[in-house]
Amino acid sequence: MPLYPPPEPVVHPADLVIDAFGTFLGKRSERMVIRWRDVYERTPSIDSSISSLGSPSIMAPSAGPSDSSLSAHPPCQAPQPEKELHRGPEGTPDSADQIAAKLIQLWGTQSPPSRRTSSTAQSRLEDQLDVITDSRSGPRPFGPWKERAVPLSRLRSVTIAGKGITVSSDLIAALVERGISLSFLSGRGEPVAQFSSPGLGGTVQTRRSQLSAYHSPLGVELAVEFIRGKLRNQKHQLQYSGKYLKSSDPERFDSLTRKIKAIGSLRKQLADFQGNDLDEVRDKLMGYEGTGARLYWEGVAILVKGRVDFPGRSTRGAVDPVNSALNYGYGILYSQVSGAVVNAGLEMYAGFLHVDRPGKPALVLDLVEEFRAPVVDRVILAMVNQGISLETDDRGLTASTRKLVAQRILERLSTAVPYEGKRWPLGTIIQNQARHLAVAVRGERTYRAFASRW
Repeated sequence: MPLYPPPEPVVHPADLVIDAFGTFLGKRSERMVIRWRDVYERTPSIDSSISSLGSPSIMAPSAGPSDSSLSAHPPCQAPQPEKELHRGPEGTPDSADQIAAKLIQLWGTQSPPSRRTSSTAQSRLEDQLDVITDSRSGPRPFGPWKERAVPLSRLRSVTIAGKGITVSSDLIAALVERGISLSFLSGRGEPVAQFSSPGLGGTVQTRRSQLSAYHSPLGVELAVEFIRGKLRNQKHQLQYSGKYLKSSDPERFDSLTRKIKAIGSLRKQLADFQGNDLDEVRDKLMGYEGTGARLYWEGVAILVKGRVDFPGRSTRGAVDPVNSALNYGYGILYSQVSGAVVNAGLEMYAGFLHVDRPGKPALVLDLVEEFRAPVVDRVILAMVNQGISLETDDRGLTASTRKLVAQRILERLSTAVPYEGKRWPLGTIIQNQARHLAVAVRGERTYRAFASRW
């Protein structure tokens, strides 16, 4: 019997979030191998570790199992006294390079001081793997570690949302070669990095057409469609989340209805908007977008009134629970859209609605607009309405709340909704919309933003 059974057919690829401290990700055959450990033991203090560097008792770790993708010696396994580190002649102090080498090996064989793995993060990781992997390939023991293998064909994206996680170079290459998005998020959910293959950049013609479209009526048309799609989905989100108010609180329902009608009217005003160059009409367009945003967040304040304190929409530096959760969720959404934009052969830094700024993926922010409400806002508002506590500390969301938000966002991305006459997962729709946008900038079709149902 093979080490891992052949993968069963998969209908839709999955999005995997890794946040358990000390997890190792590598590649074996056509699978991503994941190893994690239940509990990290407490290790000696740094001072005592350094004081023992000159002792001959510190040995180099033995070679582990043959695996081209993972560390040969997991960081929490005790050192194996097989080969002593090189020392200078008897009575001669070790050089600085030798001490540094010993320190690296010492830290490589022991876990970081006072760090423990979150059992919640581990159970969440196992739950994800139970869904993605075959039931026949449950966790395999690997010394004090557990191991699972996920067929690469079942993955659409991998997001690293925690610290102390190792990803092998073999796995990175395998993911980007297959167009599987690999993203890293900060503790606040802000995008840190994303890997992509230079071979998945599409055609040169797509990027040339995209850049040329900026100073043409097509660029104005695309910017208008991004705003209209955003307004429509925001309107539908308020209708969906506020429908219970009609009977429970008619006064609040009337206030919310006025906001919904105003957003609908604003969207209609954009139906005949035209222009020849984005630079000439940008201020007017952003006026529509800003008015719509104000109306929407006033509507959200009506929805959450009495349940949680919501001071209004805040982006950077937000410390209140709702804004912190929204910002974290948007970070996950950014990673999904970013991978879709790259795979479609588009230039992520050359947007239409958002202005060009160094380090700002303007096109990603453009495409994100139509998915904010149906993906992230719906999840956060549902959590508030369900009475789920969004806990924060002086650094923003607590670790347990971040993990819960990430789990809910990924579940939402896997939810099938009506799209182009069929039902597709939202994560797949994001990929399709990016491809439609690539075709649109080449002038081969008219781009239409995704329309959510309520």
